Order: sequence, then C-alpha cells, then structure tokens
Amino acid sequence: MKAQLQTTPPLSEECQKLVIAKQFLDQHCPLEFGSHTQVSAYVVYYNHLMVFFADGQHCGLKNTKQFVALCGHKEAPSTILLQKDDGLHIELSFNIAGETGKYDKAHINDVQYETPFSAIDTQNRKHTKLWMSFIDGVQHTLLEESRCKCYRSKNGEDYEI
Repeated sequence: MKAQLQTTPPLSEECQKLVIAKQFLDQHCPLEFGSHTQVSAYVVYYNHLMVFFADGQHCGLKNTKQFVALCGHKEAPSTILLQKDDGLHIELSFNIAGETGKYDKAHINDVQYETPFSAIDTQNRKHTKLWMSFIDGVQHTLLEESRCKCYRSKNGEDYEI
C-alpha cells in the first residue's frame, strides 16, 4: 500500500491578504496570548472583546481599552472596531458567506484601517479620512460628516468616526 500525501491547496490571494491583516492585528492590537491568525471566534462579553480558539481556550486583548465599538450582536458582531495606540482605528468586518469570510475560521471578511493621511476636498475645503482595506486595497474616503462610519460603543452609546 502506498502512503498518500496530504497536500494543502495554496491559499487564495484574499486569504493570503487576510493572513497579513491578522499579523497587522497582532502587531497593533495583540492578544493576551496566541495570535489573531489562530482565532476561531470574536465575541463581546460585557464590555470586553473576547476571542476563542479552536481548542476552547479564550482570552482578550492585551490592552482592553483598544476595543471601542461594534455593529451587530455582541455574540456575533458584524463589525468590531479597535483603536490603535496612536488613536487610529482598525475595523474587522465579519460575513460567513462573504468572499473571504466563508474561508476564514473566524469569518473575517475584511480588515480596514484608518490611515494617518487626509486629503482636502478643494471645492468644499473639507478634510477627508482615508481608509485602506487589506483585501481590496481600496481607499475609502469620508468626505462629509453625514458620511461618517457609525458604531455602538462598548457602553451602548453611538460611536462615530
């Protein structure tokens, strides 16, 4: 009998980008132990972000203040908003049926980060906030106050960027 070698298929480009995004999370929003690359679920327990691993272990962020807001239910958020030490934000979006989320064990569909860069709308002389997506690489700009990103803070109040 010949032994069969199991080979894992190469990661898709989106999954490779998600691995890089999780390494970015490890660098800027580290966990108490483990890595974001190993997380199988993100939940909000009371006012704290908790992550669960496949073996049942769980922990929170090393700096609990970095979790600032969410969208959706605490048990299954659609979006989690973290704040880096420099005050800029990182947004994790979840979608079990999404192009990337359906392959990720934690169902992360995209990770976006707020850049320190801003642009000026020369017609209205307004500053814009620039966001980058690890998956799409697309810049998202928020030109007007009416186009802000809205979340629910961990204490239940509105949180807008």
